[in-house]
Amino acid sequence: GISEASSDLTDWQTLRPTGPVTHLNSEIFMRIVYQRLITASLLFMLLTSANGGWLEEIKPSKEANNIELFDINNQKYSLSGLNGRVVLVNFWASWCPPCIEEMPSMTRLVETISSDRLVVLAVNVKEKRARVERIATRLELNFPVLLDQKKAVADAWGIKVYPSSFLIDSSGRMRFKAIGPVEWDSDEVVAYIKQLLAEEAP
Repeated sequence: GISEASSDLTDWQTLRPTGPVTHLNSEIFMRIVYQRLITASLLFMLLTSANGGWLEEIKPSKEANNIELFDINNQKYSLSGLNGRVVLVNFWASWCPPCIEEMPSMTRLVETISSDRLVVLAVNVKEKRARVERIATRLELNFPVLLDQKKAVADAWGIKVYPSSFLIDSSGRMRFKAIGPVEWDSDEVVAYIKQLLAEEAP
């Protein structure tokens, strides 16, 4: 996943030489910058790998905060109105490569499960409608893409890393979470979702 604070991985102000610039301290400065960049690059590659994220069971489960947002087609969605269904809530942004990379697996998940009791809600955070529409069209997404343009919902859910995803059971409780990209149509993940679908709806 990509943190909002990823741009702060290197604090340039703390690295800038404060004394007289000499050849020696300039060389040391550049060496530190280079090391930081290498570290940041390795971290990025690790987090964006195919197995960069995984589902973690939330114990004890807890009630999910409500979501009330419009999608790119101006249709309003409310998480509380989806009780009785299993909901995958995915927080994403277009500047986040792992977010884009995992989207096709979410599309395949919808096709694999093929049940009206599974709802996928992709919540785009703080981006313009036109940009989000272009991406949704290009990726041929088959699920609602909601617009959290003021970041109010992401903040309420405590989102710090993108993508971040949550599986909500039919009673509206958070059962699984994933920080980072997930292969949503993998056998393991599909089994978890089918387990939630098999539970008796309230």
